[in-house]
Amino acid sequence: MGWNEVDDKLKKKLDRLFVSCDEDYELRLIKDVIQEEFPQISSIEIEDAISRCCREVSAPRLRQKIIQCIRNILS
Repeated sequence: MGWNEVDDKLKKKLDRLFVSCDEDYELRLIKDVIQEEFPQISSIEIEDAISRCCREVSAPRLRQKIIQCIRNILS
């Protein structure tokens, strides 16, 4: 295994703890999870909460911190 492979594995392990608000696929995944948890809340309200938390939680954004922020807004 070369250094590139080791570096890629480390990035994957570390990156799974964080959210990039610039990555649409990550935000869609979070939205889907939140939508399941709060089915009574509209997609627009969830998207607004995600956007707000992306502004409020500074980078690097821990996934757990972002999700807690969204839950707090929607609760």
